[in-house]
Amino acid sequence: REVDRLIRAVEKAGNKRDLAIISTLRHTGIRVSELCSLRLGDVELAERKGSLVVRSGKGGRFRVLQLNADVRKAIGEYLAVRSKLRGDQLYLGRRGEGLKTEAVLKIVAKYARLAQLEGVTPHTLRHSFAKHTLDTGTDLVAVAALLGHQRLETTAIYTTPSARDLEKAVERLAEG
Repeated sequence: REVDRLIRAVEKAGNKRDLAIISTLRHTGIRVSELCSLRLGDVELAERKGSLVVRSGKGGRFRVLQLNADVRKAIGEYLAVRSKLRGDQLYLGRRGEGLKTEAVLKIVAKYARLAQLEGVTPHTLRHSFAKHTLDTGTDLVAVAALLGHQRLETTAIYTTPSARDLEKAVERLAEG
C-alpha cells in the first residue's frame, strides 16, 4: 500500500521521467547503480512485452529483466518526451547528463516526502519488489536471478516474515 502511495504521488506530480525511474525500481528490483548505468539500447519495448538489459550488475554480472505492463507504460511515456534530448544514458538530468546515484536518491526521497512516507530509498523499493515477488509464490531461485544474486542466502534475507505475514499465519490457524 505504501508503494502504491509513492507511485500515486509521482503520478500526481506529472513528471514522466520520475515515474519511469520509480516504476523501474519498483517493478524490476534493479539496484540504483544499475539503473544509473542503463543505456537507451538496454530497453526493448513492445505492446505486450518488454525487457531491460542490465550490463553492469554487481560483480560485473549481466542479466535480462522482463518488464510488466506498468513499467513498460511508464518508460514508453518517458521515452516519448526524452527523445528530444541527446545522450546515450536512459535516464537524464535537466542538463542532459546521465543521472547519478545521488540524484536518484533525492528523487525517491522527494516523492516519499510528498506521499508522507519515511525511510523510503531505492533499496527499499528493491526489497519491496523481492518480498512481493516471493509472496506471489515465485521460488527463491527465480527471485535470486531477478535480483542478480549469486547466492541464495543473500536472497533468503527477503523471506523474513513481516508482522502482517505473522498475523495472516495466525488467522489461517483459526480458519482450519
